[in-house]
Amino acid sequence: MSGEQAEGEKTITLEELLARASELREYITVLSNTINNYVTQYRELQLASETLKSLPEAGGEGFVVVDRLSSVLVPGIIREGWTGSVLVNIGFGYYLKTSRDKAVEVIEKRIASVNRLLDELQKRYRAALDEYSAIQGILNQMYAEAQKPEDSGGQATGG
Repeated sequence: MSGEQAEGEKTITLEELLARASELREYITVLSNTINNYVTQYRELQLASETLKSLPEAGGEGFVVVDRLSSVLVPGIIREGWTGSVLVNIGFGYYLKTSRDKAVEVIEKRIASVNRLLDELQKRYRAALDEYSAIQGILNQMYAEAQKPEDSGGQATGG
């Protein structure tokens, strides 16, 4: 009777545990990279929103960033009345000519969307990490048990 499995229990082989651990490790890496990409997008959207809000309505001269790393800036002039002609990316390479307030609204909605997506991705990341840690714990326990010296009284000898 001791060799029978209790109802509802499932036996998992070492190979299955190792395969699941490997699968989770890859999934965690993909999630981590995806989260990092969305965090970057989130920060850039916040910067765009704050920049639009802080630019003076009267316009003026200044420098315009050419690249994402801010390593090159060129002189630029922002015309008076610019707040009525802002181009905002609405996706798929399309831009909408609108007011500054509407552009900020579009960006803020995108920020909220990215934030919701980040929350979901981080939940999945934590769940995968918890499962991976549990499997690592089981594997470590199995390894420790395999390293224990066998009891000397476990086998009978003929005599």
